[in-house]
Amino acid sequence: MSDDEIYQRFQQAYITVDPEPLLLQLLKEYPYYGAVDDLVTCYIEAVEENPSRGGYLASTLDKVANSPEAPTFDPPDSVACFVNRILADHHFKVMYGDLRVKEYGPKNTYLLDSFLSGLSFKYRLTTTSTMLASLCDGFKLDTLHGSDESPQVLVVGTCIQLLVHGYELVTDRARSYMMSPEEVASKLKAHKAAGVIKDPHALQVLDLTISLAETGFKPENDREDVWDILFPKKA
Repeated sequence: MSDDEIYQRFQQAYITVDPEPLLLQLLKEYPYYGAVDDLVTCYIEAVEENPSRGGYLASTLDKVANSPEAPTFDPPDSVACFVNRILADHHFKVMYGDLRVKEYGPKNTYLLDSFLSGLSFKYRLTTTSTMLASLCDGFKLDTLHGSDESPQVLVVGTCIQLLVHGYELVTDRARSYMMSPEEVASKLKAHKAAGVIKDPHALQVLDLTISLAETGFKPENDREDVWDILFPKKA
């Protein structure tokens, strides 16, 4: 079977109701790094195609990567290690070129990256300084006005990650990027007062993020439905 055909089988697995057994079977059939790369790349594609299913797909990837049925590699490598590495190289680092979408909306590249990053934080798929830095970029006025992303996009990108798993920022895992929930709430309130957010659904997400910050970003309050709040489906 050609590499393209194997890739298509991974794509098809992700659109099934229960991808886990099919993904594991594919890894067993093709126990090499290229197949793990397909596993992750097709996961990213599937989430970007249907963000409403993002939490479920991230949970599935976590289960597959850490399954005792997953193929083994020479220590210290494993499927989970490869997944970690591939995603670390993806988040906020992909050179999109002409494919990059900067217009605010459900196809915006930075917002999709933010959602994928938040899922990686929550499901412990990977954590990098680049992800943590992007999480903090929506707080700083100098960043908002010095970036090639619009201020609204940067703030909403931060809110997406905080709603998916804000707990990551308020624990020592965030290292030098760590902030208190009070600090987060204060900075986001300042952006609200300054009128940085224009879109009404984005303003709803900002208010929700402030509310979760004020209650301490408890993991049980994570909101994987943030994409549906930002971009509700038309009736």
